[in-house]
Amino acid sequence: MKSNLIVFVFIALFSTTVQSEVSVFALDIPGLHQKDGKGEYDKIISKAVVQSGKAKVVVLPPARAEAEFTKCNNCCLSPANKNPDFYEYGDNVVVTKAMSVAKVYIFTGKGEAIISDLKGLAGKNVGARNGMPYGKKFDASGISPKLVSDIKTNIKKIDSGRIDAFIAYYPDAYTVFEELGIDPYPHDVEHPIAVHPDSLICRGTGAGFIKEFNAAVH
Repeated sequence: MKSNLIVFVFIALFSTTVQSEVSVFALDIPGLHQKDGKGEYDKIISKAVVQSGKAKVVVLPPARAEAEFTKCNNCCLSPANKNPDFYEYGDNVVVTKAMSVAKVYIFTGKGEAIISDLKGLAGKNVGARNGMPYGKKFDASGISPKLVSDIKTNIKKIDSGRIDAFIAYYPDAYTVFEELGIDPYPHDVEHPIAVHPDSLICRGTGAGFIKEFNAAVH
């Protein structure tokens, strides 16, 4: 009887430990979330909750990261927020403090005119990254973007004339331009088409996890 009780307690403790590790499904974004763990958001999350054993970061292509988040019960999605123009995850998710601010820009080719709003994309071939949210205004604009897996591909496509412009986020687009050793292509720096905080949205993680994460974010 005593041995059975010990086994039961051990199993209960083990289950609690397993359940307590939060999976942070991270969108694979150059400079922010990388599989080598060296992205800026990787470092923030690691310092806040990974090093203490509270969480693990799983970097996935954007569409897959979102799909994993929609079906889990003890997890977070990064980066994201509760802006209804971009995300619809219901009322049972909690948002953390922002790690930074994301901006959505329209980039055109070298030497081409800047396009400041979605209306300027009418009749043009537009590139975008598969699985990335660009907001309901973009979705309702009538634009049918040519989707690719990464920003670098869109830069190559605009250089070859296969697209006229592409939509991308700051700061990740800037990271790719820097990796290529070139200046960012024309875009209206002062007027992004959208601005929103890059946070974690979490489901089922408990208030303590959110509090610990927020305490580490400056």
